[in-house]
This record gives sequence, C-alpha cells and structure tokens, in this order.
Amino acid sequence: MDPRESGAHNPYRTLLHKLTGTTIQKPRQKSPVNIWRKTQRKEIDFEAKKITEKENTPRSKHAAIRDKLARDLFERLPEEEKAQWVEQAKEEYDTAVLRWKDDTEGNPSTEPEDRQK
Repeated sequence: MDPRESGAHNPYRTLLHKLTGTTIQKPRQKSPVNIWRKTQRKEIDFEAKKITEKENTPRSKHAAIRDKLARDLFERLPEEEKAQWVEQAKEEYDTAVLRWKDDTEGNPSTEPEDRQK
C-alpha cells in the first residue's frame, strides 16, 4: 500500500473506524499554486537557484525561497489562467472526495487484486 494514501480502501480499516466511532480523515483541497508549481518545477528551481546563489542563502532557507518564488510567479499569471488552475484544483478535490466517500461508505471491493492486498 502506498504510504501517502489514507488506506481508506482497506475494508478492515473502514470496519475498525466504524466500530470505534472514529472517521477516516476527509481529503483536503490543494491550493491552485501547489498544483501549478508541479508543472513548473524546472523553471522555479532554476530561478530559486539563481536567487540563493546570488544572496548566498543557507540551505535551510531554500524551500522557503522556492515557495515564495512559486507564489510570486503564480500571481503574475493572467487571470484566466489562474481561474483555470483554481478549477483544476476544485476538480481534483471533488474526485478525491468521491473516492473517499466510496471507500468509507461503499461496499468493499470484490476484485481479486483488492482482496489480496
């Protein structure tokens, strides 16, 4: 099982949560900036490297600089492109919520591959 997944598709985990009265955490919506920056990783890293070398920034601050740079670059995008990324973030969230609902409220899978897991 992928450790980044919630494990909600595991019927035993779902049963355990139902019996104990707890819930499996609902997925969170990603920000449009974070979805956009995955497609622009090379450009962001290149610009961030120039900034960190120019300012001689310690390695512990590199992630913060990349994050700030990505947000600044996203803000410079045209409004219609930003709206497109907002819509994509919403679609990904809706898909994740549907999968989560199916995993937590639906019946266990009868597929042999899923049962072997």
